[in-house]
Amino acid sequence: MGTQNIEPEDRNTGEVLGLRDEIGKIQEAIADFEVGKRLNVAIIAGLLGGKTTLVNEIERLNINRATKIVFSGIVRDKKEIFLPEDIERVILFDNCHFLYTRKPGGFDILYEFLDMISSRKRIFVTTWNMYSWNYLNQTFGLGKYFPVQVIVPSFERENLKILTLKRYKKNEIIFDTDKEFEEKSPLYVAEYPLEIASLGRTFGIPVLKINIPYLKNRFLNKKKERKEEQEKEAVEYQVFEKIFLESKGNPGIAMRIWELGLDYPYMKPENIGSFSYDIELEDEEAYVLNLILSYQGLNKTEIADIIGSMLRTNEAIFRLFNQELIFEREDGSFRVRPEALRSVIAYLEKLRLVW
Repeated sequence: MGTQNIEPEDRNTGEVLGLRDEIGKIQEAIADFEVGKRLNVAIIAGLLGGKTTLVNEIERLNINRATKIVFSGIVRDKKEIFLPEDIERVILFDNCHFLYTRKPGGFDILYEFLDMISSRKRIFVTTWNMYSWNYLNQTFGLGKYFPVQVIVPSFERENLKILTLKRYKKNEIIFDTDKEFEEKSPLYVAEYPLEIASLGRTFGIPVLKINIPYLKNRFLNKKKERKEEQEKEAVEYQVFEKIFLESKGNPGIAMRIWELGLDYPYMKPENIGSFSYDIELEDEEAYVLNLILSYQGLNKTEIADIIGSMLRTNEAIFRLFNQELIFEREDGSFRVRPEALRSVIAYLEKLRLVW
């Protein structure tokens, strides 16, 4: 099995885009703690949604009064959540979905953690995978321990563009197209991905879009020498519109779609693919896929511990690999492929394994 090193969520972007309100809400909770209130915070997002980026920014803003602890796998020893008495007043826990094991007797660490954050005179800012959070909240009422809940929003198209292009120098990427009519037309056709949860499928629906840069330049800038710039802006707009529609504003998916479509230094609208997977799995295979999604990443030992068999784990992993739904990182953990993520979620929603 090959490895694939994709982790858009953990890349250092240098700044946080589109999360001003969320940062303000968390900083307000920290300020309230300093005057006597204690409102623990839960940052919640789907896979590749940006929760680690957000908690890293909170750490930066509170550099002299915050301690951050990152869980990178299922926590099995309560010593991993032990905090000394002299620790900083603001405690950041990243990846709290690793605090439980989804099996009988697998919630003791979570109980210890919840008892600690209820009794210690500190403010706790935590991050959770959306699907683990929904499961734990429905099962154990997790939300009552976190009066401040921050759902990381999807990115706007312009922020996806900024996030993508900031890694390159100005004009390093050449936006071009094989279709001459597209950059000169006030209208063009884009494929809008429509998810049908009851079928577990994603379908492409043709949608007529307005070529805003073309119209803007056509009517506001009539000079001939602006023709090349006008065409570039129109093609660039189409590229990021297609990425936005396909990713639904998820930055990790958007970055992966960009990487798959980039023929450096050229990027063309027609290179932006539409990803829809026909998923056919047995019940246990679907459950393993659900575990990988909900924990964001698990190795074989962790999966086998939950389902009770290394043989069945190997069989399920093989099937998921065969349908190109997961990839293996260099550390041996398995994760959902970013380009398959939306189809995976639609399929698991159909089975009511996630909600």
